[in-house]
Amino acid sequence: GSSRSHVECTMCYDAPLGVAEMAKAVALASSKAVLRAANQSGKSSAALHIEGSPSRFVLSFCGSGTGHMMQALTLNRLLQQRGMELAGVITDTDVAQKLVDETLVPLGCPLLVLPAITIVNKDGVLPPYRVLVNAKRVERELKRDRERIRTFLTSSRAGLIISMWQISLGQFLLQSHLQGVRVVHIAAQYAHLNLATREIGSITAAVAKGTIEVMASIFSASGRCVPITAKADVGTLAPIIDMPKVFSPGSCSPLLLCYFLTNPPARRLEELLHRWPIPELEVQCFTSEPLTPPRGRVLSIHSHAKQRQLFQSLFARCTAVLCSTGNETIWEAVCRGVPVLTIPTRGHGEQLLNATVHARNLPNLVRARSTLKYTDLRWLVEFVHTDESCNEREALRAKCEAVHDGSGLGALLDVCDTMPTSKPCQSTPVDDINVSVESVG
Repeated sequence: GSSRSHVECTMCYDAPLGVAEMAKAVALASSKAVLRAANQSGKSSAALHIEGSPSRFVLSFCGSGTGHMMQALTLNRLLQQRGMELAGVITDTDVAQKLVDETLVPLGCPLLVLPAITIVNKDGVLPPYRVLVNAKRVERELKRDRERIRTFLTSSRAGLIISMWQISLGQFLLQSHLQGVRVVHIAAQYAHLNLATREIGSITAAVAKGTIEVMASIFSASGRCVPITAKADVGTLAPIIDMPKVFSPGSCSPLLLCYFLTNPPARRLEELLHRWPIPELEVQCFTSEPLTPPRGRVLSIHSHAKQRQLFQSLFARCTAVLCSTGNETIWEAVCRGVPVLTIPTRGHGEQLLNATVHARNLPNLVRARSTLKYTDLRWLVEFVHTDESCNEREALRAKCEAVHDGSGLGALLDVCDTMPTSKPCQSTPVDDINVSVESVG
């Protein structure tokens, strides 16, 4: 097939366009109203003053998946190369213990684990009522742990907190009055704020966009929001990734590297390759839990619980990538120059938005499908580079290298230097908070 990207939307467009647009707009507005109501409770806590040093920083990231964490770790290395010191790490209970042991403990700095607002487990996205129950539970736990969190922040003596979509921290900061510290929020989700209703492919994606808008409002109450994107737009930050070596066709035996947020796509992959094996293709697949072999036979693929070190060693020789529709793995694969097929996690609206953005920004190396088919596997294995795909790879590499050579990162730090070190006590209802997406270089 063509190397052009294709996104399969979950919404039927046989209905008149006006009806589809209205339905998505209603879904977006409804999700925002529900979440705003859920977040309008509690009084602001007493002011918290931190004797922060400009050279010390705290990194905070969402624990689900691995993308936010790996970008945070790359950012940590780049900041330390500029003479700054990591004073602490904040994550949540969704982070896998193996990742904590492999990547966070060796950092040798204090670690704060907050309760997570879980929205996805190994089987898929949780229904909205369970997400709301989780959100209210986390609100209670944050109140209970307020002194522990405040002690961690004051002891860090950090002059800068960088948050990468750490929702629980954002909720805590919404009710806190920090003094002596700057907060900046960095995430790919902020790039979705500019998506028009016509670009949103389904009701599920519309609900996700409404959720992102509310979360961005919460984050912007405590600091500036900077989008991460592969698109070369003014006012954005390039993907913060470890730059891989460029793949040279013929240098590696065929290796399909797979990562899924949930197990069902991995099971479908295994079943397809059991029925129609592809000779000489090695398939290594990572999920939250390893697949159980079917009764009476061995697995047709190599299955692992997610673990970064093994994944990275395999990535260095992969010839194609099949994954959930996150961000980091896709960006790294494009910079390596291998084709990527993404399968948005079923019911995960944010991944549907990601699929739209990746299809728009990286149309030659990235495809998205709602369901994996055998023909998609053949596309990955038989992919042939074109001038367009090579140009796409080089354009993203150049943008990402600007972060590593200091120009992009310097612009981010310049933004941080112009930020005030204290904010008024946040008692404003979330309805009245305007999202502020800041320009970077």
